[in-house]
Amino acid sequence: MMKKNAFTLAEVLITLGIIGVVAAMTIPTLISNTNGAQFKTAYKKALSTLNQAVLMNIALEDTDFSTLDADASGEGTTAKSMGALLKERMQSATEISDSYTTTVSLNEGTQTTTPKLSYVAGTCNGTTTTPSGLQGGTCTDGEYIMTATMDATTANYVKFAFADGTSFWYHKDSHDCTDGDSVQNKCYGFIDVNGSTGPNTVVHCLNAEDGSCESSEITDIYPVIFHGQTVEPATDSARAVLFGK
Repeated sequence: MMKKNAFTLAEVLITLGIIGVVAAMTIPTLISNTNGAQFKTAYKKALSTLNQAVLMNIALEDTDFSTLDADASGEGTTAKSMGALLKERMQSATEISDSYTTTVSLNEGTQTTTPKLSYVAGTCNGTTTTPSGLQGGTCTDGEYIMTATMDATTANYVKFAFADGTSFWYHKDSHDCTDGDSVQNKCYGFIDVNGSTGPNTVVHCLNAEDGSCESSEITDIYPVIFHGQTVEPATDSARAVLFGK
């Protein structure tokens, strides 16, 4: 009589246990990498969409962010506000300030300070004299580099949602957003690539200054600054996600 070879119950259980341990170790990493890739793709798409909107406005109205008026009412209805531009150039744009009330921490990861924005406020002619009406900053290679901290009060932002689930926030006081003084005029905001869905965390990359960001560090909210004809990343981490490998 032929003898049949088979696994014992103990061997099957041991094998399943090993598979379970390996899965528990690898699945979180795979999920993190997948989410990071999705967030990065959505972020790039949102930046492109916003830049296309202002280019269309230039073509049709011959105006860009440098002509914006502040939108103190927070309803996105002021004639020359960012909200009016979005509604006019993006049919899917819907104002959601009242329905999206999630409080988002502006701390970048473990840092205790909110994201810093830097911009050139003009030439300093080799001196460190502060340009009239501005505070802080340093004179570097003939240019006066200013820094400013983003407003941490989320109620001061108008929020718009797009058809793909992305949301864009801009500060109510955004106006006259030129290349030279956009931070001073609060011409900044956030792209949230998945709306009110979590984790609702501002992106923070540990090696952002080197232009790198791990997939596990890529989250769903990105600080941006808009001026002239451009919407661009406002922090090192946001730049690292956009331009990194």
